[in-house]
Amino acid sequence: MISIRLPCVLLAALSLPVAAAAAPATAPALTPAFRAGASFGNVFSRTIDVQAPGFDEAVRRISGTATYRVVDAASAPVRLRIDYRYDGRPAGSGAVALPDGGASNCYDGKCAPNTDASGLAYNPRLWGTPPATLKPGQHWTVEIAAPWELGPAGRQTVTVVALDPASHTVTLEREGNGEGAWLDEKPQVTLTRAGHPYEMTRQPGRTHWQGYTTFRDGIVLSDELVSTRTLTLVSPQLGRVDAAERQYILLNAMPVEDAR
Repeated sequence: MISIRLPCVLLAALSLPVAAAAAPATAPALTPAFRAGASFGNVFSRTIDVQAPGFDEAVRRISGTATYRVVDAASAPVRLRIDYRYDGRPAGSGAVALPDGGASNCYDGKCAPNTDASGLAYNPRLWGTPPATLKPGQHWTVEIAAPWELGPAGRQTVTVVALDPASHTVTLEREGNGEGAWLDEKPQVTLTRAGHPYEMTRQPGRTHWQGYTTFRDGIVLSDELVSTRTLTLVSPQLGRVDAAERQYILLNAMPVEDAR
């Protein structure tokens, strides 16, 4: 769960349409195991950085923790409770369900496409449907049909980097490219030069993203993803300014008691 917007990424009630999700993964390492009484915790952060020649570098960061507890393992989908806190903001909690194998997200009964860059469990909307039997070196292609948290619509290749069948643990690499805006991004960006702020309109260029994620029984143990893109910034005072943007997320599993 990583997001600049509130509520947190696994809680987001997004209204933009996204293409229909693939069927849930069947490989054991990528199939979420929500057993009765289970609890999960993670710690996460996101950084946004914009650079343009002659301007001060603009950097924004956010971080926090989340705890998930299985409330009803027999329901379809499984019902969870989340307790979360973004650093510097009030704590929150609610009921969570992940229908469609995690391709959708429901928070307190309101459901929407799961377009978060990372989160608690395997998300077939962004990762696609893998082979039922995994092996190192194999790969598959995912068509991401609409903007998501850290990228635009585009094409992504997922590769199995490492696999431990005995513990149902797998590390995947994801790498993709796309053109256009990201989900929920503001059309304006403010950069400072010589102490003076300039508000400019953002014209996004091509995005490239790449990262590694490790899953065990469909739950994220560690995740990192870096997205970079070119920008053209347009200002009435300055005209057109070439810029570069980099955003990255980090998410790691942690003991549940540490999330309080």
